[in-house]
Amino acid sequence: MGSNNLSLTLVVALFSGLLILGPVVGEDECGFLCVDGTYVTCENYPGQQYPGCNCVCGPTYGRGCVVHDADGSAVKDCPN
Repeated sequence: MGSNNLSLTLVVALFSGLLILGPVVGEDECGFLCVDGTYVTCENYPGQQYPGCNCVCGPTYGRGCVVHDADGSAVKDCPN
C-alpha cells in the first residue's frame, strides 16, 4: 500500500511540474515572457505596433524597426 501511495505521489508531482514548466519551454520573446505593453514598430509599416520585446517580433520584411518599452520610449534599434 505504501508503495502505491509513493508511486501516485511521484506521478502527480511529475505531472504538476510539466504543467508549470510546459509553457515556458520553447517560448520566444514575443510571448508572455515580455513585460506587458512592449512592442516593435518599423518605418515601412507606419502606424503598426507588433507585440513583443525583441527585434524578431517585428515583421519579416521590417525596415528601421525599434523595440519600445511599455511607456513608448525606444529601447533598442534593430539591425536590418
